[in-house]
Amino acid sequence: MANILRSSAFRIAIAFALAVTLITLSVFLFVYVKVSRADIAQVRNVLHDEALNAPEYPAAQLREEFHLRLTHDLRRVDYVGLFKADGTKTYGNVQGEIPVPIDGEAHVTTTETVAPEWPGPAVFVARRRSDGSILLLGRSLNEVYRLQDTMRSAFVATILPTVIIALAIGAFVSRRASLRLLTIRHAIQRVMQGELHARLPVRRSSDDINEVVAAVNLMLDEIVRLLAQIKSVGDNIAHDLKTPLALMRARLERGVAAQSLEVLHAAAGDAMVDLDRAMGTVTALLRISALESCTRRSAFEGVEIGALCREIYELFEPLAEAKHIDMSLEASAARIVQGDRGLLQEAVVNLVDNAIKFTPGGGSIVLQYNDGPVLIRVADSGPGVREGEKQEIFRRFYRSSAARDAPGVGLGLSMAATIVELHGFEIRVRDNAPGAVFEVISPPA
Repeated sequence: MANILRSSAFRIAIAFALAVTLITLSVFLFVYVKVSRADIAQVRNVLHDEALNAPEYPAAQLREEFHLRLTHDLRRVDYVGLFKADGTKTYGNVQGEIPVPIDGEAHVTTTETVAPEWPGPAVFVARRRSDGSILLLGRSLNEVYRLQDTMRSAFVATILPTVIIALAIGAFVSRRASLRLLTIRHAIQRVMQGELHARLPVRRSSDDINEVVAAVNLMLDEIVRLLAQIKSVGDNIAHDLKTPLALMRARLERGVAAQSLEVLHAAAGDAMVDLDRAMGTVTALLRISALESCTRRSAFEGVEIGALCREIYELFEPLAEAKHIDMSLEASAARIVQGDRGLLQEAVVNLVDNAIKFTPGGGSIVLQYNDGPVLIRVADSGPGVREGEKQEIFRRFYRSSAARDAPGVGLGLSMAATIVELHGFEIRVRDNAPGAVFEVISPPA
């Protein structure tokens, strides 16, 4: 209970209840004042009109008219008095002296002097007639005050339940919100304690908290994926460095044990080759890491894909010819994209280098650039990629079954994919029957 009272949801509920109370009170006071003033003003106007429009009838007829006013008229007159010029009453139900000035205006006073049997506030109008007599009309305000009392009682009877209901709703909502946040906090604590596969609870209803929870769950999924990738990279680095280091140690041991300078020199040369291979692996990994954290998007500029592909073709065509591979360049209209020319060149070089590496003599390679969604296409007639490996080959250190004996450490395609994703493009591989086709695809404009 203490947690609920300290929760922001409950404080919001309290503030809401107070706001509702203040608004209700303001509306009630506005209506109360308006209705009270309107009722009193109506009584004043009625009596003023009655006194102003009183016919100049003889006294007998005037008495009869006011008898009707006192008994049958809905706009009744409660008090009537007809006085002589000297103030002597000749007709009416009032007693004593005239309680208000004889000016034809409505005045609020009490009835203690003119009607002691019905005490209370009333409105009186006194007007002098043409014959010198004085007409006094009055109407009690007891009904108006009773209406005010009824309104006050209704307000008191309504505002308290309103506040209680608002607080109850606030407590209920805050309790639900507190329990939900408590569940989310427990799930976060489980994640912090190492249960990376724990997820925050998601409800079927769509609200702001649900959207945040879903986003956090997606973030946790990505963290788990990155951690698994880091673990895989670490395992692969350890595996790939273990072999050359072990070979270096064995060769150096044999060279030292032979006690021959020539054998020692040969062992040192072989060890340097193994060391270069290990350093190449580390350098490639550092390059991929740098690309993944690259912040060079702000320096992107227009890159002509056609000119880029022509340069790469001229660079690799002699290598393909030396391996007896038919390499060709196919082009359509020039396409200019926003990017880093050096990085894009590195990505395409990796694709073409892989194609030459895995295409046997007598095969063919086609480097193509287009003006459509597929920017660059590299097709070869090599062994191709099996269906189950089409996504795996872009992972670091992954070596397909057809590339077990090929040179390299399995980082070229991973680097190409990283560069392509940095530019907001997509890379995919499909069958070429025989061989494989790698495509760099730009998103719709």
